[in-house]
Amino acid sequence: MIKPPLVTFCSILGLFTLGPAYAGSYQSSAPHSVQGVAEREIARRQENMARAAELIALGDKAMQAGDYDAAGQQYKLAVDLLNQCVNTKELRQKAIERFCNARIRLAKQRVNEGRFVEAKAAVEEVLKPAYSPGCHEARILLAHIMDPEYFNHTMTPKFHANVEQVKQWLIDAKQFYDTGRYDMAFKRYEQVLNIDPYNVTARKGEELVNSKRDDYQIEAYAETRSRALWKLDKAWENPVRKYGVAGSGIIDVGPIGTDGVARITEKLNKITVPKVEFKDATVREAIDFLKQKSRELDTDPDPGKKGVNIVLQLTDLSGASAPAAAAPAAPAAAAAAPSGIPGLDTPAPAPAGAPAAAAASAGPAVNPNEARVTLSLTQVPLMEVLKYITSLSGLKIKIDPYAVSIVPLTTMTEQLITKEFKVPPGFITSQASGDSTTSMSASATKSGGGGGGSAAGNASSIAKRVQAKEFLENNGVVFPQGASANFIPSSSRLIVKNTQDQLDLIESLVEASNGNATQVEIESKFVEITQDNLKELSFDWLLGQFNIGGKKVFGGGGTSGDGNTVSPSDYTFTQPGSTSPVGTNPLTAGNRTGSGANGAISANAIDALLFPAALGASSAAPSIFSVSGVFTDPQFQVQIRALNQKKGVDLLSAPRVTTKSGQRATIEVIREFRYPTEFQPPQIPQQVGGGSSSGGVGGGTTVIHIPITPTTPTAFETRNTGVTLEVEPVVGPDGATIDLNLVPQVVEFEGFINYGSPIMNPASPSTLDALTGLFTAAIPATVLTPNTINQPIFSTRKITTSVSIWDNSTVVIGGLMREDVQKVEDKVPFLGDMPLLGRLFRSSVDQHLKRNLVIFVSARLINPAGDPIIHEEEKEDAIESLIPPAAAVVPGGGGLPELAPAPLPK
Repeated sequence: MIKPPLVTFCSILGLFTLGPAYAGSYQSSAPHSVQGVAEREIARRQENMARAAELIALGDKAMQAGDYDAAGQQYKLAVDLLNQCVNTKELRQKAIERFCNARIRLAKQRVNEGRFVEAKAAVEEVLKPAYSPGCHEARILLAHIMDPEYFNHTMTPKFHANVEQVKQWLIDAKQFYDTGRYDMAFKRYEQVLNIDPYNVTARKGEELVNSKRDDYQIEAYAETRSRALWKLDKAWENPVRKYGVAGSGIIDVGPIGTDGVARITEKLNKITVPKVEFKDATVREAIDFLKQKSRELDTDPDPGKKGVNIVLQLTDLSGASAPAAAAPAAPAAAAAAPSGIPGLDTPAPAPAGAPAAAAASAGPAVNPNEARVTLSLTQVPLMEVLKYITSLSGLKIKIDPYAVSIVPLTTMTEQLITKEFKVPPGFITSQASGDSTTSMSASATKSGGGGGGSAAGNASSIAKRVQAKEFLENNGVVFPQGASANFIPSSSRLIVKNTQDQLDLIESLVEASNGNATQVEIESKFVEITQDNLKELSFDWLLGQFNIGGKKVFGGGGTSGDGNTVSPSDYTFTQPGSTSPVGTNPLTAGNRTGSGANGAISANAIDALLFPAALGASSAAPSIFSVSGVFTDPQFQVQIRALNQKKGVDLLSAPRVTTKSGQRATIEVIREFRYPTEFQPPQIPQQVGGGSSSGGVGGGTTVIHIPITPTTPTAFETRNTGVTLEVEPVVGPDGATIDLNLVPQVVEFEGFINYGSPIMNPASPSTLDALTGLFTAAIPATVLTPNTINQPIFSTRKITTSVSIWDNSTVVIGGLMREDVQKVEDKVPFLGDMPLLGRLFRSSVDQHLKRNLVIFVSARLINPAGDPIIHEEEKEDAIESLIPPAAAVVPGGGGLPELAPAPLPK
């Protein structure tokens, strides 16, 4: 029978503790010393107990720090080191209890985090037979974890992370709101709604933000309106002449950078060789000398760009030696042979101060391979030296972007090369005459006879794409014989066959357009401010009859004259038992008040024609105070009329359109107004028959029915009324400047004027019938047809201008202002001229009708995704996060945290 190690160890330990005799007898039979084994075991156990105590202390520190996982690991190691013996029982039980406590707290923490699998593993580890299988609290917690109705298992770690993120964003939004950064606050609330779409707090926060932003916009509206009215009043100010202002100076324009062929040409003309001395030298020797001098004399600071690469090619492209070319006679100054490039085909005179070039005597033909150059020049440009050498050796100069080639005269320098370019989609159409149009219109019903059309050209179509060759020719590209260009819209590729210099030009055009996917968003605001101010202060006197020194002489004053008749409704006091006003006769009848045909304020001429019925009868201004003497002699009444009115009407139209650079865009907010222009005159029959009579014996009224065809329109026209803006934006080379060609126009319908007049049936007088001796009744004049011919009146305000602005800036176009001022100062003669008291016999009316149209045009650069090129969104500040202090843990005490689910903040 095999005994367990623990029983064996305890037996040995017991033998060791018995008497020495028994131990000695046992030792004689054991292969090893029992005392040595026991001592080693005791030492090991004491060491394990010390180590376990240290682990328990480390676990206690981790528990205080809230790191339950690390604490549990320390306690577990302590339990594993201690055996189930009498000496270690107390320490082992202490380690097991703390291990169970740490694991239970860790499980509850994992439950709060939604990590239920880890929580279950932690509890099951406690219930293992080696630790505490009978732990009541662990069993209850495990049952709760396994019960799906006790804990909400949908509260995953991601859910808890979202909860914390929502809390943080709500705090950020509140702080942004408190500091007045409403755009950032609104952004935080939207981020919350991206995670929690039904978050009521975020929606309420957005409502508060919108309310604050709306409050600001209301104040901005009031400020804009007050500024517009101030500008209208300021327009009456005449500018003051300025003295002593000097004119602007001349602005020096810096040198223009060159590349390619232009850069090489500039170097050839800029580098000056102090002295050239050739005597019977070969062409190659002369070229090598010039190459060396170009590097020595070039002042370019970049070492890699010093000098000019000169390549000598004595054979044509086919590889054969060039035939001898006729060399001109060598006068004092050698004549230049055709060079093959512009500007080099004329004889090159020697520069001033240069001695005569001594040319070698040449025969009638010069072979470039055998040619010898004898030349003496001082202070001459490198280009001129090359001209002399090529003219003496039967060669010509070909300048490439990176080198200068000296080739035979028979070499074909104009070589056609095929090259493919990847161009943006709008490369060809960007210069087409297409328009981007935004139109908002209300069309009139097009019916009736006659033709008609739109004055503004309402129908439009997409512009036809310009051919690639035509487009390139319009941009300065030359196509020699055999050259071609094709644009493939499906892949946005441009295939061109042309010479190298023309391909370089095309490459420059492509580079200028590549990467420029910038579009321009145009927003126009048409703001019309109308202000009608009316002020009036007048006095009306009514005076009755009175006695003068007796009962036979009476006095009185005041008549209505040419003014309005006295209306009892305009006065406060009336005669007792009568509707007549006290005083009867107006003393101030000539003083105008109120509005109407005979009032102080009247409409202008065009308004009187357009709206005659709107003026109505004359009405007096309202009375605010009245004094009357009813039982006095004479009776009198004075009415104080005062009025102060302000009326504002503001109109705003803000359409928006996006277009490409260089393309015209049209914004229309219009109403199509269709009106007749030609009419068929009314038709009246020449013969009229039949009729009806009424009345008894002795006659009556005879009515004759005449059929009339009224005026009929036969032709129509259409006029667009409303707001139209034509704008052509061009983005500058800096990518931030925008040139705008603006043509804003506002067309308004004012009303109709009737150019027709009614057609009347003339009246017929009564006549005596000779047979009956009775009089026939007279026939009154009647209107056969009103013959209405209405023609509209339009008002147009239009501006044409060109400006340059920065990206996301606004152009303000004003000056479309109008102010009608009516002032009336009426007074009674003599009485109105008296000091102080004369004001009681005067009427003062002042009306100002102001209209100010301001046009705001904003341009913003955007990319094809619609995002602005220059972002103006407020950048987020780095907010320092404060770590909350850890809650103090009382060793051996304290309750467990609540395990209730934490809902999203609402």
